[in-house]
Amino acid sequence: MIRKIIKNKKGVTLLELIVAVAIFSVVVLSAMEIFQMVIEGQRSAIAAQNIQESMRYVFEVISKEMRMAQKSGAGVCISANKVFETDLNNNELRFINEKDVCVRYYLENNRLKIDRGSDSDFITPDEIKISDIYFKVVDYAQSRVNIMMDIEAVGKAMHKQPIKMQTTISSRYYE
Repeated sequence: MIRKIIKNKKGVTLLELIVAVAIFSVVVLSAMEIFQMVIEGQRSAIAAQNIQESMRYVFEVISKEMRMAQKSGAGVCISANKVFETDLNNNELRFINEKDVCVRYYLENNRLKIDRGSDSDFITPDEIKISDIYFKVVDYAQSRVNIMMDIEAVGKAMHKQPIKMQTTISSRYYE
């Protein structure tokens, strides 16, 4: 039997070797491309999730302060006898908070900024770009504000994930 194995001089031909290498290369390249597509899809999903988490925080901060808004009496920050007021383009919202401080929300450098009297700060992170914001004030017995934003992540074009978000916040001030 050992003599039979030694006498068997059949081997792999060059053509068989080239075909095997070509098939192996195609399989490996396909697997790498699929893996890369999965990674890019996961990065896009994470970018969208980060936008949503950040904006949930922003909406929570805004809503806590807006719910405690008071009616303006003297008309210093906003017109007299109003709870909320916007500018002519509806891109800025003003109201008096529970500490009798004039509060302003507006866009600056594609980020949402808040002014509270002499104190001002951005409330959106650097990683998020707000391309448009719109405040719509509805004044009835209980004032409310509709806030609409066009948001996207800053970075590669494939990870931007443009999102439109909208919420309505009502004041607890009743007439």
